[in-house]
Amino acid sequence: MGNPRRALWRALDALWLVVLAVYVLAGVDDVPFHGDESSLIAMSRDYYYLVQKRDIEPVLYDPDPADPMDQELRLINGTVGKMAMGFAWDMAGLTAADLNKPWLWGADWEYNVSEGHVPGERLLHAARLSSAVLTAISVAAVFAIAWIAGGRPAAWAAALIYVTDPVVLLNGRRAMMEGAHLAFSTLAVLAAVWVVREQARSGWRSRRLAAGYAALGALAGLAVASKHPAILAAGLAFAAVTVQPLVARAGRASWAGWRGHGLRVIGAGLLAVAVFLFLNPAWWSDPLHMPGRVLELRSTLLDQQVAGFGGYEGLGERLEGLARQAFGLEPQYYEAPGWDEWVAGEIAQYERSILGGRAGGWGWSVLLAALTLAGAAALARRGTLGLSVLGWAGGTALVLLAVTPLEWQRYYLPLHPPLAVVAGCGVAAVAVGIIRRWRREGQHDPDRAR
Repeated sequence: MGNPRRALWRALDALWLVVLAVYVLAGVDDVPFHGDESSLIAMSRDYYYLVQKRDIEPVLYDPDPADPMDQELRLINGTVGKMAMGFAWDMAGLTAADLNKPWLWGADWEYNVSEGHVPGERLLHAARLSSAVLTAISVAAVFAIAWIAGGRPAAWAAALIYVTDPVVLLNGRRAMMEGAHLAFSTLAVLAAVWVVREQARSGWRSRRLAAGYAALGALAGLAVASKHPAILAAGLAFAAVTVQPLVARAGRASWAGWRGHGLRVIGAGLLAVAVFLFLNPAWWSDPLHMPGRVLELRSTLLDQQVAGFGGYEGLGERLEGLARQAFGLEPQYYEAPGWDEWVAGEIAQYERSILGGRAGGWGWSVLLAALTLAGAAALARRGTLGLSVLGWAGGTALVLLAVTPLEWQRYYLPLHPPLAVVAGCGVAAVAVGIIRRWRREGQHDPDRAR
């Protein structure tokens, strides 16, 4: 017979995650519209080609494409989110004929509406719902990572901090790549943290390690296929599982053990590449040259954004931007000047509701920063497991600091899951410290003890 108390707690864990998931899904129709939603929904036409027509030809790379914009969007954006959107509108009873055109930046709202660049209400709801479901999955992944790193209190706190983050809610609910990016990058990190714990407990004798590495490879491939910058989370995940044995057992393992470890890491890496390529048929006709093309397209896009909206002038501005985006909590509803003229009413309605997450302000920022510091101190004492989580957070922050040329909030979104985990561990550490102090004072105070 099972342990009734354990079963009750597991039921409460599940209920907690369900409540948080419902909160994420409840705001799907309330988030203010963004023009990139039109473009991502338009890209879901590839679902029609690949799944409904079973015709790969329209999505293959063409040196002389009939529609250059369509091909460029296909190359620089992820595939998982758009295929999820396609599945969603298919299940909702819509067809490819209901799809809108990509948003035309440079034209005004009225032109885009009149020319069919704005999705219909049902289409937008279905596409957003697919993204929000993936965001809800990332909540469960954050919960599990924090559980492994700091126990149940840390998991509950991390999930709450994460699911009330206005930045996560805004971007994760929109019909863009962020829901898929959050889901599979956090799941890849979860697989890595599990492997690190298993290696720390059992060395290389565990028969479950092969399954853990397979999960890491598959999820890392899905993450990068969701959005190319997820290569950051995937890379940090692989670094954690690779380095952990070097730190924990340097010089104490046999050659056979090191060889097996290397083969597992290489196998997981090859699986990640295979999954990514499988999910990117546009690469199939010329896979060797495609990375260079994609990098060039993305670099050109960033240069255009910096030229049009202004970028950082130096390290000081980069540090300020990183700090604001890590702890500021104020959602960035739009990037293009003048966009507020078209969605001001939607923004006001969203902010009046209870579905936009916790309020901003310096109070929340200082509290979150303090909890993050407390969590970092606690994780630093957890050996290679804690260092892996800190490496995820710190590595993400350093890379974003180095490569992000302007303060666009979506570019900093990868920092929010690890910060939620570290802050959740901080909540648990502070709570444990308060309880221990209360008990010590009770032992020394006869009146309180009675």
